[in-house]
Amino acid sequence: MLTLEPAAVSWLVSALEINDGATTDTFNATGAAMGISDVMGELVAWADSTFALVFAWSWARDSTTGGAILTLSATGGTFTLHARNADAQAGYGLTAGVKAAAASHTFDSAAAGTWAPVSGLMVSADIRVAGAGDACGDGAIRPAAPGIAHRRPAVSAVATALGAGRMAATLAAARNPRRATAYQQHTDSWVAFALGEINRSAVGTLHYRFELQASGDVI
Repeated sequence: MLTLEPAAVSWLVSALEINDGATTDTFNATGAAMGISDVMGELVAWADSTFALVFAWSWARDSTTGGAILTLSATGGTFTLHARNADAQAGYGLTAGVKAAAASHTFDSAAAGTWAPVSGLMVSADIRVAGAGDACGDGAIRPAAPGIAHRRPAVSAVATALGAGRMAATLAAARNPRRATAYQQHTDSWVAFALGEINRSAVGTLHYRFELQASGDVI
């Protein structure tokens, strides 16, 4: 999954109410401009410190939109979930009617600013690499010390026509400068980077390959 900060969304008014049977409290994120992975990280940290449960979140590709649908779960008991600001919530993808007590709740629509291509995201080379230098009589002139060189992860994916449309819509609705976060499957971690040019090429007759220009140290 790739997340971008949606321009029309302020997470300061997300207003998610949780009740674990003993305590009721309402969550709002700490910043207006955030990617959904950061929002959910804050939600889990807040819920862990507020309720007598241990929370986690997960996501799954939404086959109808090409975005990602999120699930909030807990161990140690059940909880209710309610989006108090329903009108605003509908555009966030954190829509939740009054959901009865259960160990997990899946939100009603794909989260704003998310892109979940069929291949998953391929994120590699997230390391510091100095660029090519110039040759000289004594050897080579390095443009930077490797230890302080920029991170330039290689990010790519394969998507269907639905995914291509979702990417176009997500980019059109994103804040500038575009700050992205991508899920790196083999390390089970999130990689943050500034998103630049995106190249799309056809793969066969049904799919597209996306190559994302990324820089990890300018955000």
